[in-house]
Amino acid sequence: MFSFITDVYNPVKGCSNECVYCWFMSLATGRLRRYYQSGTAPRLVEGELARRFKRGDTVFVVDMGDLFCDGVPVEWIIKVCDAIRESPDAEFLFMTKNPERYVGIGAAFPSNVILGATIESDQDYPALSKAPSQSDRVTAMIRVAEALPHRRFVSVEPILDFNLDVLVDQLKKISPWGVAVGYDNWKHRLPEPSRERTEALISTLETLTTVYRKTIRSAWWEQN
Repeated sequence: MFSFITDVYNPVKGCSNECVYCWFMSLATGRLRRYYQSGTAPRLVEGELARRFKRGDTVFVVDMGDLFCDGVPVEWIIKVCDAIRESPDAEFLFMTKNPERYVGIGAAFPSNVILGATIESDQDYPALSKAPSQSDRVTAMIRVAEALPHRRFVSVEPILDFNLDVLVDQLKKISPWGVAVGYDNWKHRLPEPSRERTEALISTLETLTTVYRKTIRSAWWEQN
Protein backbone atom coordinates (compact mmCIF):
# COMPACT_ATOMS: atom_id res chain seq x y z
CA MET A 1 0.00 0.00 0.00
CA PHE A 2 1.13 3.57 -0.63
CA SER A 3 2.52 5.11 2.56
CA PHE A 4 0.23 8.14 2.41
CA ILE A 5 -2.97 6.06 2.27
CA THR A 6 -5.06 6.07 5.44
CA ASP A 7 -8.02 3.95 4.29
CA VAL A 8 -9.26 1.71 1.46
CA TYR A 9 -12.64 2.00 -0.25
CA ASN A 10 -13.99 -0.86 -2.40
CA PRO A 11 -17.40 0.05 -3.90
CA VAL A 12 -16.41 -2.06 -6.91
CA LYS A 13 -14.53 -5.35 -6.74
CA GLY A 14 -13.11 -7.32 -9.64
CA CYS A 15 -11.46 -6.52 -12.93
CA SER A 16 -11.39 -7.57 -16.58
CA ASN A 17 -7.67 -6.87 -17.11
CA GLU A 18 -6.51 -10.37 -16.04
CA CYS A 19 -2.94 -9.29 -15.23
CA VAL A 20 -0.83 -12.38 -14.63
CA TYR A 21 0.72 -10.88 -11.49
CA CYS A 22 -2.56 -9.71 -9.89
CA TRP A 23 -2.77 -10.59 -6.19
CA PHE A 24 -6.56 -10.26 -6.15
CA MET A 25 -7.02 -12.63 -9.08
CA SER A 26 -4.83 -15.19 -7.34
CA LEU A 27 -6.95 -14.99 -4.18
CA ALA A 28 -10.35 -14.84 -5.92
CA THR A 29 -9.61 -17.92 -8.00
CA GLY A 30 -7.68 -19.67 -5.21
CA ARG A 31 -8.20 -19.89 -1.47
CA LEU A 32 -10.95 -17.22 -1.39
CA ARG A 33 -12.86 -18.56 -4.39
CA ARG A 34 -15.92 -19.48 -2.27
CA TYR A 35 -16.40 -15.73 -1.68
CA TYR A 36 -16.04 -14.88 -5.37
CA GLN A 37 -18.39 -17.24 -7.18
CA SER A 38 -18.29 -15.02 -10.27
CA GLY A 39 -14.49 -15.10 -10.29
CA THR A 40 -12.82 -11.76 -10.90
CA ALA A 41 -15.63 -10.20 -12.95
CA PRO A 42 -16.34 -6.64 -11.73
CA ARG A 43 -19.28 -6.21 -9.39
CA LEU A 44 -20.79 -3.20 -7.66
CA VAL A 45 -20.85 -3.30 -3.84
CA GLU A 46 -23.79 -0.99 -3.14
CA GLY A 47 -23.28 -1.02 0.64
CA GLU A 48 -19.83 0.55 0.31
CA LEU A 49 -21.29 3.63 -1.39
CA ALA A 50 -22.74 4.78 1.95
CA ARG A 51 -19.33 5.03 3.65
CA ARG A 52 -18.09 8.50 4.57
CA PHE A 53 -14.57 9.74 5.28
CA LYS A 54 -13.17 12.55 7.39
CA ARG A 55 -10.73 15.41 6.94
CA GLY A 56 -7.17 14.13 6.72
CA ASP A 57 -8.12 10.79 5.16
CA THR A 58 -6.41 9.83 1.92
CA VAL A 59 -8.41 6.92 0.55
CA PHE A 60 -7.36 4.35 -2.04
CA VAL A 61 -10.43 3.68 -4.20
CA VAL A 62 -10.74 0.05 -5.35
CA ASP A 63 -7.62 -1.88 -4.44
CA MET A 64 -9.39 -5.14 -5.33
CA GLY A 65 -9.88 -4.43 -9.02
CA ASP A 66 -9.84 -1.57 -11.53
CA LEU A 67 -12.72 0.89 -11.41
CA PHE A 68 -11.93 2.05 -14.95
CA CYS A 69 -11.36 -1.29 -16.68
CA ASP A 70 -13.53 -2.09 -19.71
CA GLY A 71 -15.72 -4.39 -17.63
CA VAL A 72 -17.02 -1.58 -15.37
CA PRO A 73 -20.04 0.38 -16.71
CA VAL A 74 -19.70 4.17 -16.67
CA GLU A 75 -22.82 4.31 -14.48
CA TRP A 76 -20.90 2.61 -11.66
CA ILE A 77 -18.05 5.09 -11.98
CA ILE A 78 -20.50 7.99 -11.73
CA LYS A 79 -22.06 6.43 -8.62
CA VAL A 80 -18.64 6.21 -6.99
CA CYS A 81 -17.87 9.83 -7.90
CA ASP A 82 -21.21 10.96 -6.45
CA ALA A 83 -20.43 9.08 -3.21
CA ILE A 84 -17.00 10.70 -3.00
CA ARG A 85 -18.63 14.14 -3.18
CA GLU A 86 -20.26 13.32 0.15
CA SER A 87 -16.79 13.35 1.78
CA PRO A 88 -15.42 16.66 0.46
CA ASP A 89 -12.74 17.01 3.16
CA ALA A 90 -11.03 13.69 2.37
CA GLU A 91 -8.84 12.89 -0.64
CA PHE A 92 -9.33 9.89 -2.90
CA LEU A 93 -6.77 8.14 -5.07
CA PHE A 94 -7.92 6.40 -8.24
CA MET A 95 -5.56 3.88 -9.85
CA THR A 96 -6.15 2.26 -13.24
CA LYS A 97 -4.53 0.63 -16.22
CA ASN A 98 -7.10 2.28 -18.48
CA PRO A 99 -6.59 6.03 -17.94
CA GLU A 100 -8.17 6.85 -21.29
CA ARG A 101 -11.48 6.65 -19.44
CA TYR A 102 -10.39 9.57 -17.26
CA VAL A 103 -10.53 11.84 -20.29
CA GLY A 104 -14.00 10.64 -21.27
CA ILE A 105 -15.43 11.17 -17.77
CA GLY A 106 -13.70 14.51 -17.22
CA ALA A 107 -16.05 16.96 -15.53
CA ALA A 108 -17.75 14.20 -13.53
CA PHE A 109 -14.71 13.91 -11.24
CA PRO A 110 -14.91 15.65 -7.87
CA SER A 111 -12.10 18.09 -7.13
CA ASN A 112 -10.78 15.95 -4.26
CA VAL A 113 -9.59 13.02 -6.38
CA ILE A 114 -6.10 12.15 -7.57
CA LEU A 115 -5.99 10.47 -10.97
CA GLY A 116 -3.46 7.64 -10.94
CA ALA A 117 -2.26 5.06 -13.44
CA THR A 118 -0.08 1.98 -13.27
CA ILE A 119 2.70 2.25 -15.85
CA GLU A 120 5.23 -0.48 -15.19
CA SER A 121 7.62 0.46 -18.01
CA ASP A 122 8.04 2.58 -21.12
CA GLN A 123 7.95 -0.71 -23.06
CA ASP A 124 4.88 -2.81 -23.88
CA TYR A 125 4.35 -6.29 -22.39
CA PRO A 126 1.12 -7.57 -23.99
CA ALA A 127 1.56 -11.11 -22.67
CA LEU A 128 1.16 -9.92 -19.08
CA SER A 129 -2.28 -8.29 -19.22
CA LYS A 130 -5.43 -7.63 -21.24
CA ALA A 131 -5.29 -3.98 -20.12
CA PRO A 132 -4.32 -1.23 -22.55
CA SER A 133 -0.62 -1.26 -23.35
CA GLN A 134 1.89 0.68 -21.29
CA SER A 135 2.46 3.07 -24.20
CA ASP A 136 -1.31 3.68 -24.50
CA ARG A 137 -1.45 4.47 -20.79
CA VAL A 138 1.38 6.97 -21.15
CA THR A 139 -0.40 8.69 -24.04
CA ALA A 140 -3.64 8.81 -22.06
CA MET A 141 -2.00 10.24 -18.93
CA ILE A 142 -0.34 12.98 -20.98
CA ARG A 143 -3.81 13.83 -22.29
CA VAL A 144 -5.10 13.86 -18.71
CA ALA A 145 -2.33 16.29 -17.76
CA GLU A 146 -3.36 18.59 -20.60
CA ALA A 147 -7.13 18.34 -20.13
CA LEU A 148 -7.91 17.95 -16.43
CA PRO A 149 -6.88 20.03 -13.38
CA HIS A 150 -6.58 17.11 -10.97
CA ARG A 151 -3.32 15.92 -9.48
CA ARG A 152 -1.81 12.83 -11.10
CA PHE A 153 -0.03 9.81 -9.68
CA VAL A 154 1.93 7.03 -11.38
CA SER A 155 2.73 3.60 -9.98
CA VAL A 156 5.72 1.88 -11.58
CA GLU A 157 4.82 -1.38 -9.84
CA PRO A 158 5.54 -4.14 -10.45
CA ILE A 159 8.45 -2.58 -12.27
CA LEU A 160 9.35 -4.15 -15.64
CA ASP A 161 12.53 -3.72 -17.62
CA PHE A 162 12.71 -0.21 -19.06
CA ASN A 163 14.71 2.39 -20.94
CA LEU A 164 15.71 4.97 -18.33
CA ASP A 165 15.78 8.06 -20.54
CA VAL A 166 12.52 7.22 -22.28
CA LEU A 167 10.61 6.41 -19.09
CA VAL A 168 11.84 9.54 -17.32
CA ASP A 169 10.88 11.68 -20.32
CA GLN A 170 7.39 10.15 -20.35
CA LEU A 171 6.90 10.78 -16.65
CA LYS A 172 8.05 14.37 -17.05
CA LYS A 173 5.27 14.90 -19.60
CA ILE A 174 2.71 13.42 -17.20
CA SER A 175 4.06 15.64 -14.39
CA PRO A 176 2.82 13.46 -11.53
CA TRP A 177 2.31 14.67 -7.98
CA GLY A 178 3.97 11.44 -6.87
CA VAL A 179 5.42 8.20 -8.21
CA ALA A 180 5.57 4.79 -6.53
CA VAL A 181 8.26 2.32 -7.56
CA GLY A 182 8.41 -1.32 -6.53
CA TYR A 183 9.06 -4.91 -7.55
CA ASP A 184 6.61 -7.80 -7.78
CA ASN A 185 5.81 -9.29 -4.37
CA TRP A 186 4.48 -12.65 -5.57
CA LYS A 187 7.41 -14.43 -7.27
CA HIS A 188 6.03 -14.32 -10.81
CA ARG A 189 9.50 -14.02 -12.39
CA LEU A 190 8.54 -11.02 -14.47
CA PRO A 191 10.99 -9.36 -16.89
CA GLU A 192 12.54 -7.22 -14.16
CA PRO A 193 15.30 -4.61 -14.37
CA SER A 194 18.39 -4.87 -12.20
CA ARG A 195 18.27 -3.21 -8.82
CA GLU A 196 21.03 -0.84 -9.95
CA ARG A 197 18.89 0.43 -12.84
CA THR A 198 15.85 0.77 -10.59
CA GLU A 199 17.86 2.80 -8.07
CA ALA A 200 19.03 5.03 -10.94
CA LEU A 201 15.40 5.59 -11.92
CA ILE A 202 14.43 6.45 -8.35
CA SER A 203 17.33 8.87 -7.96
CA THR A 204 16.37 10.66 -11.17
CA LEU A 205 12.67 10.83 -10.30
CA GLU A 206 13.45 12.24 -6.85
CA THR A 207 14.72 15.38 -8.58
CA LEU A 208 11.30 15.77 -10.23
CA THR A 209 8.65 14.66 -7.72
CA THR A 210 7.97 12.70 -4.53
CA VAL A 211 8.92 9.02 -4.88
CA TYR A 212 7.33 6.33 -2.73
CA ARG A 213 9.60 3.30 -2.44
CA LYS A 214 7.64 0.06 -2.34
CA THR A 215 9.35 -3.35 -2.41
CA ILE A 216 12.88 -2.60 -3.62
CA ARG A 217 15.12 -5.63 -4.03
CA SER A 218 17.45 -7.32 -6.50
CA ALA A 219 15.76 -8.70 -9.60
CA TRP A 220 14.91 -12.39 -9.28
CA TRP A 221 17.57 -13.23 -11.84
CA GLU A 222 20.21 -11.42 -9.77
CA GLN A 223 19.56 -13.56 -6.71
CA ASN A 224 21.41 -16.76 -5.91
